[in-house]
Amino acid sequence: MLIINKNLNIFLIGITTKLLYLHHYNDNYMRKGILTLTIASLFCHSGFAQNENEVASQNERYNLTLEQCIEYAFGNSLERQSLKLSEKVSEYSYEQAKNNRKPQVSGSISESLSHTGRESDVSLGGSVGINAGATLYQGRAIKNNIEKTRIEAENAVVRTDQYDHNLIIKILQYFLNALSSEELLRFQKVILETSEEQLRQGEEKYKVGTILESDYLILQAQYANDECNLLNSQINRDNALLNLKLALSMDPNAELTLVYPDTTDMDAMAELPSVETAIQRTLDTHPDMILAKSNIEIAKINEEITRAGRRPTISASAGLSSGHRNFDDIGNQFVDRFSQSLGVSMSIPIYDRGKTKTSLKMNEAQTKMAEVDLQEAELKLRQTVAVECANVDLAYRQYKTNEKRAKAYKSVYDVYNMKFKYGTVTSVDLLQQQNNYINYLTDYVRSKYSFILERKILDVYMDYPIKYEAVRINK
Repeated sequence: MLIINKNLNIFLIGITTKLLYLHHYNDNYMRKGILTLTIASLFCHSGFAQNENEVASQNERYNLTLEQCIEYAFGNSLERQSLKLSEKVSEYSYEQAKNNRKPQVSGSISESLSHTGRESDVSLGGSVGINAGATLYQGRAIKNNIEKTRIEAENAVVRTDQYDHNLIIKILQYFLNALSSEELLRFQKVILETSEEQLRQGEEKYKVGTILESDYLILQAQYANDECNLLNSQINRDNALLNLKLALSMDPNAELTLVYPDTTDMDAMAELPSVETAIQRTLDTHPDMILAKSNIEIAKINEEITRAGRRPTISASAGLSSGHRNFDDIGNQFVDRFSQSLGVSMSIPIYDRGKTKTSLKMNEAQTKMAEVDLQEAELKLRQTVAVECANVDLAYRQYKTNEKRAKAYKSVYDVYNMKFKYGTVTSVDLLQQQNNYINYLTDYVRSKYSFILERKILDVYMDYPIKYEAVRINK
């Protein structure tokens, strides 16, 4: 509908142009035609604008804190939904493993009619029966299989936890990057307003001859450069929001506004546990460690299940049955031909061509591999957490340093701005201080959010909740 209206509008404008060209031949007729087509064009244009507004109004709007972004991602991630379904499948497998202890009962019934060729040689036969069987002993294989499926069901939940950890870190990165881009954009707007005022003052001074033309041209160039920087900041902000929407599994056309966290008490955020405490906390709670330990348990259980193949299997069976061979037996079959059976059997493995022995060696090798994987996971987490603690400390020091430098250069820039107003410094001196201030201000904003990111990633590793006291900052 939008494309049709737009194309029709262009078509009508083209016809109007041709009518203006033909105005020389029939002035009155042409004026009426132009008026009619112009009204039609305006009508189509208004309809096109109305449809655009309707589409825009249909876009979803979100105002989300960091915690709400994480909750939204959890609720909309297709991969996470698949993992939750895997949890249910594992639960069903565990329930079935427990049910394997119970006896198996089946029933049967049959009827047959036969004729040998003569009219009197017609016979009717049938039977009915109920049979039950149960495994009494299978070398503890059933019990071990129940324990194995229980651990696998727990691992399915841990794998969802593992995915959640990685997703939270991704959301943290994109969320804080978007906030950093938004804050730089706000500062860039202030810089552009200041640059515009400087250009206005420079124009007045140039007109009265108090500054050279070259100084005025420098101010014009700086204003154009600040406009370009503002545009780049807007693009960076929009790209950061788009990346965040994709990570949230959100419609890219949705309107997303982020609620700023409270970053007033950054010093309290810098308080860290000792490196060894952080490492031990991570080793106790991280999904990678839990899964690695569980894999060793499963590997050992598989060894026991394989060893069960060397042990005898004892089974019990019971049955009730009855039948009849002619019409006269119907009704009396449960009296005359009712039988019961009860039995116990034992199956003893003697020689299976080395299958059990080979399988056991493979299971033992898998157990050793699982133990190596645990050591590798522990070493990797120790190194990662140690590096993360160092990164947090370094990011905090950089943040404090850049904060001091940004404040200092802001003061210097304000002084030079005032001096330029009264004509005591040139535009070159002013813009040099302005560029210094912008550079250090950019470093300050980026280091602030880099510190927050490193600190919160460490919290994720230690399995601490990601929380902020959110406050909205006026834009």
